[in-house]
Amino acid sequence: MINWNLFEQIVSNQLERNITANPQQHSAISAPINESLFIVAGPGSGKTTVIALRVLKLIFVDGISPNSIMVTTFTRKAASELRSRILGWGDQLRNYLINNLMGSTGYQLIITQLQRLDFNQLFTGTIDSIAEEVLRIHRSPGSQASVVIEDFISNALMIRFGLFSHGRHTNPNLKNYITMLRGSNFGLNVSEISNSLRTIKDRFYHDMIDVSAFRSGSSHPGCPVLCDAIDDYNRELQNRSLYDFALLEDKFLNQLRGGTLSNFLPTFKFLLVDEYQDTNLLQEQIYFEFAKAAIKNGGSITVVGDDDQALYRFRGATIDLFQNFPHRISSLGIKPKTIYLSKNYRSTKTIVNFLHKYVSIDSIYYSARIAKKPKITPSRSGHFINYPILGMFRDNVNVLARDLANFIHKIIHGGGYTITYKGKTYLIQTNSHGGSPADIALLCSSPREYNSNGKKRLPLLLREELSKLSLPIKIFNPRGQHLEKIPVIEILCGLLLECIDPQSQIQNSITTLPSQISATFNKWRDKGKNFMRSNPPPHSPTLSDFVGAWQNRNPLGRRLSGRQDVPLIDLVYKLVTWIPYMQSDIEGLVYLETVTRTISQSASFSTFGAEIIFIPGSRSPFSPLEQEAIKEAIWNIFVPLASGAIEVNEDLLETLPMDRINIMSIHQAKGLEFPLVIVDVGSDFKRDHHKQAYKRYPKLTRTGRVADIMSVNLEDELRPYSPLLGLPVRSPKDRAFDDLIRQFFVAFSRAQDVLLLVGLNSVRYNRIPNVATGWDRNGNWHWRRGLPNLIHI
Repeated sequence: MINWNLFEQIVSNQLERNITANPQQHSAISAPINESLFIVAGPGSGKTTVIALRVLKLIFVDGISPNSIMVTTFTRKAASELRSRILGWGDQLRNYLINNLMGSTGYQLIITQLQRLDFNQLFTGTIDSIAEEVLRIHRSPGSQASVVIEDFISNALMIRFGLFSHGRHTNPNLKNYITMLRGSNFGLNVSEISNSLRTIKDRFYHDMIDVSAFRSGSSHPGCPVLCDAIDDYNRELQNRSLYDFALLEDKFLNQLRGGTLSNFLPTFKFLLVDEYQDTNLLQEQIYFEFAKAAIKNGGSITVVGDDDQALYRFRGATIDLFQNFPHRISSLGIKPKTIYLSKNYRSTKTIVNFLHKYVSIDSIYYSARIAKKPKITPSRSGHFINYPILGMFRDNVNVLARDLANFIHKIIHGGGYTITYKGKTYLIQTNSHGGSPADIALLCSSPREYNSNGKKRLPLLLREELSKLSLPIKIFNPRGQHLEKIPVIEILCGLLLECIDPQSQIQNSITTLPSQISATFNKWRDKGKNFMRSNPPPHSPTLSDFVGAWQNRNPLGRRLSGRQDVPLIDLVYKLVTWIPYMQSDIEGLVYLETVTRTISQSASFSTFGAEIIFIPGSRSPFSPLEQEAIKEAIWNIFVPLASGAIEVNEDLLETLPMDRINIMSIHQAKGLEFPLVIVDVGSDFKRDHHKQAYKRYPKLTRTGRVADIMSVNLEDELRPYSPLLGLPVRSPKDRAFDDLIRQFFVAFSRAQDVLLLVGLNSVRYNRIPNVATGWDRNGNWHWRRGLPNLIHI
């Protein structure tokens, strides 16, 4: 529609993005439609800007229809943000062009084209959401659309049909086999067994495993038990016409290869894949099918990623696919141009230099990165203060939490925190123009508030210390506890069980219900009864009256006759009337949303649609139909909740509250940035204990497995039966070290202005190996005793 020079000009003037200022970005954005690209984008390098402008250049300059363009990324949140950027900028550019070309001679055709542009026709999302959309739009006439279940429902179904229905949750051979793959039996409960089965099942698809060969090739007696559990799970999904994400991707690839999407591919011209370092083999093959169609239609493929930020091996990602992308895509006759985005616009010069030094410590890791990869360079513009890298280490975690809380309080409410370094005075405080507690994040390997022994960890201790201050500061950490152990969840679930199954009549009749699940149910019921006795407001009717009316199958305020089908979710919303925390507190709302989503998802595969059926006044005995509805609710909703199968979903955390400090895992923080980032590098490590090694310095077991790191061990177990045989070439221990280095590289690179490392003095002064404090895998402590490279406060 318009020429490149005009596009470049209006992008600079209207979007305030000077494309020419960065030659690498300019090269990526301006590349012709038929030139494929391999973009290696370091942290804070303007990747989102490049992706958005690359797409808009294809539309405005090359005249590519939006419905011929597909943009995928790893998470729904990232996809939503990227789509919003493309659509927002696209409308801004279109409106400017229409307003300025209107009335000009010879531009009427362009104006008409601009007015007809529909940016919403862009295919943007995760590969799963796009697969679901394409399969829905292009399915055969009369065929049923795929019903895709979330991970937490998948886990619930694996527990019920893969484990409980055949008693496999107690099978010693299965436990021993999973223990071998995990490198430890630590914490191997029902939920962990189910998670392990789902991980293995997903890897069957992600690595395109010959399962029959794997089953016959293994000599371990737990292997056939594992395969049977996965077969039963898959069969149950097939019987219910359900798909989890791995099955959906497998179906998508088969239909792409089978020609059933022939109506879609002829119009397809451009594929852009963000976060390609998190791609697995199955997804790569999907992308390659789209690449074939794009090249055939005169288009191209662009992939963007960074091997230093690959965090998802545990979800099946294979970093080798990204690092070897130019070679692998050459099998299609495609020779992509490699572009490095190495200028960091996010962080201060001090932080960027610290990142480069950190990633260069371990020579074995440094040699495994993409060849000729340039160092990241500081390119942040405007006025900012180059704060030194800080450290806070104390003798015990309680003192650390107290001092960290006081540090945060001074920054937010106390006029700032002052440090002196090399004769200069630095003041750290919240920006008076729009600054808030949300500018601060504590990043941990895990945000859990209790350890496996039930002792309080830094996230909880910090929450408590901040609440004691004269001006209390709240924490946002909805993943801080296992969902089934959160007090309000215990109360809500106990009340629900008391309402639908008074005196545990149906619960006690289920002979196959595991004892630990029954124990959790009974604990919930006790919590619910105690809460009722407290007589919480509102008092008309009382909570006890409401529950009693439900138990008698005569809910208050309703005259009922005949059979009643009551959605369980309606009962939930009635009960939270007495639980204000779930109505007004942001964490409480997240917990409520998690429960209601569990109920809503269960309706998609439940015979009774997550409804309770009852006849008014039929408290006991219940009719067979009533009993079946209650049993189904217990199995499909309450058992998954009680067994730990349900977790707070990342999609519920899209908006971070402005009035709270964020505590999150490093994985959760990927793609985010904060003015002040606090990284926990050692608050759990009092001594060099082998059970904590996987968090700081991986070790091998006697059998040669990596202790407590299943993702690495599973690769070695399955690769002989995969087309990926021969990859990866690095040893299990090296891969485990590589992943840990990447994890803390991502953590450190989230900081914009201030980076603070925290932990115990045992980590600072004792020889506790830890890659996050400057150790390499050969046992050399580069930062040295006392961590003198940090300014300690």
